[in-house]
Amino acid sequence: MAVDILKISKDAVEASKIYPDVINASIGMFYDEDKKIGGMPIVSKAIRNLPDEDIFPYPAVDGGAQFKKNLITWVFGPYEENLKTHFFINACATPGGSGAIASTFSIFSKPGESIFVSDIRWQYERFADRAKLNVFEHALFDGDAFNITSFENRLDELCKNQHRVIVIINDPCHNPTGFTLSEHEFDRILDILNRKKKNDIVFLYDLAYLEFSHETNNRKKLSMLPKLDQHVTTILAFSGSKTFGVYGLRLGAAIVMTKDEERTKKIHMQYINEARGSWSATPTASIELFNKFSIADNKKAFLVDLDRINTLVQKRSVSFITQAKAIGLKTHPFRSGFYTVVLTKDPDQDYLKLAEHHIYAVPMNGGVRFALCSLSLKEIEGLPQKIKSILNL
Repeated sequence: MAVDILKISKDAVEASKIYPDVINASIGMFYDEDKKIGGMPIVSKAIRNLPDEDIFPYPAVDGGAQFKKNLITWVFGPYEENLKTHFFINACATPGGSGAIASTFSIFSKPGESIFVSDIRWQYERFADRAKLNVFEHALFDGDAFNITSFENRLDELCKNQHRVIVIINDPCHNPTGFTLSEHEFDRILDILNRKKKNDIVFLYDLAYLEFSHETNNRKKLSMLPKLDQHVTTILAFSGSKTFGVYGLRLGAAIVMTKDEERTKKIHMQYINEARGSWSATPTASIELFNKFSIADNKKAFLVDLDRINTLVQKRSVSFITQAKAIGLKTHPFRSGFYTVVLTKDPDQDYLKLAEHHIYAVPMNGGVRFALCSLSLKEIEGLPQKIKSILNL
């Protein structure tokens, strides 16, 4: 995914000014059925009602004590107290989940080293390039399941040549496939990380789409983290931008979890230093917005909007996948989330062919990604057949 997704989206917007049939499935932002962005009236209202003192002043670089407390409670949910008994935990606000990823690469790696990531993935290599890192891949899928054999064998290879390894897992609602790990698959991943006792493992768990999972319990896998041994440092990359649909406000966080108090303190200070030397501080408005929705009554109202969006996004996804299966249009295994990938032989050429027919999507390894979160049900109706016809699949 070395292409510029934002440029593809801009091209789609410009084309829509000329052609009425443009379908912009390029970028992961929720649009309602009337093609209005966001879809959360309660969030929109809260932003407009923020007083000046919650917008203009500098915030604490890490977001401040109240933000961090609210963040940990929000992300860990019913497992907060249990996780606190097993880990020393701290956090630092970042500009979106992207900021958490970029700062983690900077803090835990040296130029020339490799990050460990799946062959089908979001654009982690952009952040790797900035940190002068290489990409070491494992196969993501074995049929419709996570390829645990490739994960283990390839990690073995990398760990023989590199002492500290950043292992990235994007789950749930994997971007770009919509795949979600089962609890059993996640547990096996943790077991493999535990076996690397001669290495310093940094487990970067990118859960940007946590709130959009349709698992029975979308936080159950977090409750499994205490089984990790001392040599594993866990970093959770949180995206408030995705959670609240405020993509441009850039709200995120890196949550640090270790079993050594001094190590957690040291890493927390490294994140603060990285923030101060890079983006200075996350926007105050973003932090205060999160704090306001952490108040019980506000959160309850927010979850009503979130549930409505979740239901609609899943309905769109089911519509697309059902149509695709009916006509033999192949996709990667999908469970829930914003995206799916149509498998094609030449993604770089195929996305251009689609654009010629006013369908804008993103080329990537093995196929073309469609952001179903941004398409109405009307736009999705018949879309798989159009894709199949245009690409002769």
